[in-house]
Amino acid sequence: MRDVPLKVIQELMGHATIEMTMRYAHLAPEARESAVQQLDRPVSLSTSLWPTTTEGYSDGT
Repeated sequence: MRDVPLKVIQELMGHATIEMTMRYAHLAPEARESAVQQLDRPVSLSTSLWPTTTEGYSDGT
């Protein structure tokens, strides 16, 4: 959906559930192919999903 996350679309449309948004989300074959290509690319260390600092995190003490 033009690279906009479905969760964002759900909130913008005021849908109570993601299931309602999914009823209207018809992906073109090209969108699926593009998504697969993006997921197949290796993740570089600079774009890692893991935090690189502990700032703002508590150790529970």
